[in-house]
Amino acid sequence: MKRLYSNELKEHIGEEVLIQGFLFQKRIMGNINFLLIRDKFGIVQCVVKDKDQIEILKDVMDESVLEITGNCVEEKRSSIGVEIHNPKVNIISKVKYPLNIEINKPIINANIDTILDNRAISLRSPLIRSVFNIQAQMAKAFREFADKNGSKEIFIPTIVGSATEGGSELFEIKYYDKKAYLGQSGQLYKQMMVGVFERVYAISHSYRAEKFGTSRHTSEFIQYEFEMGFIKDYMDVINFGIDIIRYIKDSVEKENIEDLKIINKELPLIPKNIPIMKLKEAQDLIFEKENIDHRGEKDLSPEDEKLISKIIKDLYKSDLVVITHYPTSKRPFYTMPDPQNPEETLSFDFILRGLEILTGSQRIHEYEQLILAIEKKGLDPKNYEDYLEIFKYGMPHEGGFGMGFERLTQQFLSLSNIREATLFPRDVKRITP
Repeated sequence: MKRLYSNELKEHIGEEVLIQGFLFQKRIMGNINFLLIRDKFGIVQCVVKDKDQIEILKDVMDESVLEITGNCVEEKRSSIGVEIHNPKVNIISKVKYPLNIEINKPIINANIDTILDNRAISLRSPLIRSVFNIQAQMAKAFREFADKNGSKEIFIPTIVGSATEGGSELFEIKYYDKKAYLGQSGQLYKQMMVGVFERVYAISHSYRAEKFGTSRHTSEFIQYEFEMGFIKDYMDVINFGIDIIRYIKDSVEKENIEDLKIINKELPLIPKNIPIMKLKEAQDLIFEKENIDHRGEKDLSPEDEKLISKIIKDLYKSDLVVITHYPTSKRPFYTMPDPQNPEETLSFDFILRGLEILTGSQRIHEYEQLILAIEKKGLDPKNYEDYLEIFKYGMPHEGGFGMGFERLTQQFLSLSNIREATLFPRDVKRITP
């Protein structure tokens, strides 16, 4: 008999069926046992009345792997519309040890460290699993949108010979007889590939030697990377970023209905018209509305990000705001200065529900200007010879962005810590499991 999944059973009411899965929960009600069997699509309830079957199940513990044959019966009170009667149980793998963490409750009553210490098991919780069901759909939607809009997926190395953007947040590694680093971003490779495919994207790993274990930083993270050539200006890139976030949201709303019910979260408001303003304008607005004066600062602090999001939500009913024109001193060497004011850049951040989730810009595309920008940052152009070569032989106006894979999940689902949106977090204290 062919195995059926929980989402297929409704088409087999009145038939004998075979299911396989994990014992999510066993409920003993006198002479009747109720088994809740979890597979990758959901949970099936089995009603056990036969004394011999009850005896077999007497000492079977949660998460034991079972194979069950029985009658598929309509049950409108069930979330999947059916349940299994008169089941016959075959134990595939019998658990002999109690779980260190309860995963069959609507909420896991444990702190995040305990949840992460028991990650292999805690991920089996429907609550936590739903987060990563949604995250998988978000990645799928990112690829779909990029493909539909003429982009080519590329695969970026994570071992590099020099820092992408300078700075000290690097993991140095021994690479044969040389010194190498774990890559901070795929930026330089994306730009190289614009000269090949014109419009490219990647989902890639990045590494930063973050010294603090904040709720918004990890040492290893994943980015949605995007780069496009032949742009009119930086607004082309901003509009693409907004469109792709809106597409991801629509995709999750359509494909993850049950997951959203399980985690009981509302997706962000992404209206037709997203507010776009310069950094100085955002700082003026914070001063006007909140009487907090951070005017003249070169970046938005975490507090500022929360404040501007609150203000924008109140004024425009939008959970997303785009902040542009950060100072040249705060942006990487490849960022295009604003021709109207070279002290500012044609750069932008997307702030979603109080947290920066995307950073991008129009890029410098002329060789001599790029050499000067590298030197101005105190970097050595010799360390970027392979990258610089592409600009000797013609590059169009171009730009792109990097968007935090885990941060986007965190903010889409209003999670309090980025580790809740990371399968196996790596940070200053954690390198296992």
